[in-house]
Amino acid sequence: MQLVMQKEGLLKKDTDFVLISGTSNPSLHEEIARLSGKPLFPTEIVRFPDGEIRVSFKEVIEAKKAVILQSLGRQPNEYLVETFLIGDALRRAGVTHIGLIAPYLAYSRQSLQEGNGTSLASRLFAYFLHEAGIQEMRTLDLHAEHIPSFYDFPVHHFSALEVLVEAFLKQYASDNLVVVGPDLGSAKLVGRYAEKLNRDFALVEKRRIDARNVLNLSIVGEVEGKDVLLADDMCSTAGTLASAAQLCREKGAKRIFAAVTHGLFVERALELIEKSPIEHLFVTNSVPLDDSVTQCAKISCVSCAPLLV
Repeated sequence: MQLVMQKEGLLKKDTDFVLISGTSNPSLHEEIARLSGKPLFPTEIVRFPDGEIRVSFKEVIEAKKAVILQSLGRQPNEYLVETFLIGDALRRAGVTHIGLIAPYLAYSRQSLQEGNGTSLASRLFAYFLHEAGIQEMRTLDLHAEHIPSFYDFPVHHFSALEVLVEAFLKQYASDNLVVVGPDLGSAKLVGRYAEKLNRDFALVEKRRIDARNVLNLSIVGEVEGKDVLLADDMCSTAGTLASAAQLCREKGAKRIFAAVTHGLFVERALELIEKSPIEHLFVTNSVPLDDSVTQCAKISCVSCAPLLV
């Protein structure tokens, strides 16, 4: 298993390490274990009636390296605390190195302090993970590229672009495609998509009204008469994605597709996607997808497990 979990480089197949699964995304964790050829280490995670969590190991783990598998999406507060406790339990059990594979890193949207009296949650949780014993982390498509600078240990930041583009090209072909970012903040990611596909890109200029609503203003670039691939790191309420798709349609785009790494799909997200001009959306399993998502005809799930082993 090649995991970027050591200061000196990749964790080789013959290295003595164990995989510890949190409870956030069991199907993805099992797939990673299967691809790695390593079983998940027996771990007991108990929740008391009042919601407290206890983590313990029933087998000897001393003098081994450990890699925690935990996606911090959908219930971020619950899974962050669980991760802190797993790290602490591993440290107290005497492991020699603790790595974390967090396909989705919660609180990444709170990486800038927007005035006095506002929490800087992304930096705070970087501190907590360090204090819990985490010494290295692997993650996918962070919301902001400066986030690794918050950490006092190596953060290996990868992109799901390759697997999403591959899945898109297997189903659709267009000689008249433009990649569109649903906001100006997605410029770097969209630029990489455009480079991979050898296509031009455009950006939607928007103004956020509140945590749930955005107002699209214009498109920087040309979409008229073209097929569009909307690309972003995450889809939460789908307000940004759906409104960007609608603006593209109003500006003369033909077929509209979307690719996002992290599909949170909360509140009315699926309803908005169904009603939007988006023909098909590709998303990874970096966070668990419930039946309503997997059964949606407009959505295809692409496994990110090969990127994490």
